[in-house]
Amino acid sequence: MVDDQYSLIETLSFLEYGDLPVLGTLVEQIVHLLNSDTVFSDIIIHQNSPIMLRQPKRLVAVSDTPVTLEEMEEFFEVIEPNWEERISDRAFDRAKDLHSARIRLNCFTFQGKKRLGCVIRRFPTEPMALDQLGLRQNSQDFAKLYSGLVLIIGDTCQGKSTTIASLLDQINKTRSGHIITIEDPVETLIPQRKSIITQREVGTDGDVQSYYLGALDALRERPDVVLIGEIRDSQTAQEALALSESGPLVFATLHARSTELGLQKMLRLLGNTDTQAQALSTSLRGVICQALLPSISGEKYHLATECLTVNPETARLIESRNIGGIRPLLEKLEQAADSGCHTMNSDLKQLLKAKKITLDDARKATTDRVQFDALFK
Repeated sequence: MVDDQYSLIETLSFLEYGDLPVLGTLVEQIVHLLNSDTVFSDIIIHQNSPIMLRQPKRLVAVSDTPVTLEEMEEFFEVIEPNWEERISDRAFDRAKDLHSARIRLNCFTFQGKKRLGCVIRRFPTEPMALDQLGLRQNSQDFAKLYSGLVLIIGDTCQGKSTTIASLLDQINKTRSGHIITIEDPVETLIPQRKSIITQREVGTDGDVQSYYLGALDALRERPDVVLIGEIRDSQTAQEALALSESGPLVFATLHARSTELGLQKMLRLLGNTDTQAQALSTSLRGVICQALLPSISGEKYHLATECLTVNPETARLIESRNIGGIRPLLEKLEQAADSGCHTMNSDLKQLLKAKKITLDDARKATTDRVQFDALFK
């Protein structure tokens, strides 16, 4: 290693290493990793450093062999022939099929453009079945809706894209229609089953320049279901709401730590007016807030969710912008078997009881720390 000679990041042991390759092109090494049994969520590659894997409980080097500049440039040529021009402005994203694996890459320079790097995330080649995700039935039931807005909330890298792909594919398996997705980039490819699938990519080299314009286009494309990959700004939030008011079922993601914070963010992006709060209260059908927690063994992740299914009482709180009243109501509704609601703490309690996760990891993931600490003194 050149710049990382004092790195304290551990290397895979001989038993963990197995038959992972250190020879061959960088593409060949990555393809082998993607098809191996080694558990990881991301591959992190820096020029002059070994290939790194992000595992549930640690960051680990595959070997002691650093990746050279020539290897990085050869790899980038495969990903994006025009990479030198693209990377001179800023980091760029690409989705790519590498043999039996589909990946998303973010490619960048660092240290004053002296070194190249990229982060690779792998996705299922097809959406996972809903019952394999660990979603409760109340969350799965959002795939039975025909109209309205459903928000999927959580921090980055918490499995929101995987959940939405499975919900969309469940719709795809059970009824005919036109499903439009607006993504940056297109991640899991959804095969055509009973529905027509239009997956549009956001970006300068994509199908549309922004989520907002993609949502605006969708109004003219006769959709039955629309996915807006991320609500980042006021225009997109307003168009997502307008779409849901016009007839189709709309799924959208928001980065937020809890159901309440997600609703607060949505109202803020909409302008926080009485009119927009009333419109949101009418169109919103539900919220899924989710987190991925490492297993005790560190070999996989477990999904924990919070689900709010909107009822008249919930709608009144949103209409009056009394978001502070959502948490007490959610806890009350959870006690009713048919409410379609549950808290994150109830999922965490089940995972802890089954000894699948640690108390510290559960405490980091909870959306209600006060109630969590009361449950687990």
